Amino acid sequence: MDFINDKIPRNLSSRLWLITLPSAVFTFERRSDVPKLPATPSRIIGGLLIMAGVGVGIIAAQNPETTISYKGPGQAVARKPALIAGLVTLLGIALLLRSTMLALYTIAIAIAGGTDRVTLEEPSSHTLTGDGG
Repeated sequence: MDFINDKIPRNLSSRLWLITLPSAVFTFERRSDVPKLPATPSRIIGGLLIMAGVGVGIIAAQNPETTISYKGPGQAVARKPALIAGLVTLLGIALLLRSTMLALYTIAIAIAGGTDRVTLEEPSSHTLTGDGG
């Protein structure tokens, strides 16, 4: 097991966990026979989650130093509004697209980021677009 633990990355950039990996998961799912989520409830809940994630993202962008006081399971993710915004929006997109694998990926990355196994970089405009600003 030490071999596997040595190969798992410890720090994931926001471009990787929020854009690159979800695109690969979604493409893989479209090429395989993974069942889709139910249409009506998934799309409604997905739209609401996207709006909530964008709202939290706007608040996080206006006050980048903001943290949330929380102690408990998943505190590494729950204390950072930009991470919450990215994960909630990604889950909303998964539900809107009815993507089972993307929803599972989002839940898994949230659980992994909530532990000390993996550190998720907070998304920001300069890390997502690649400019130096």
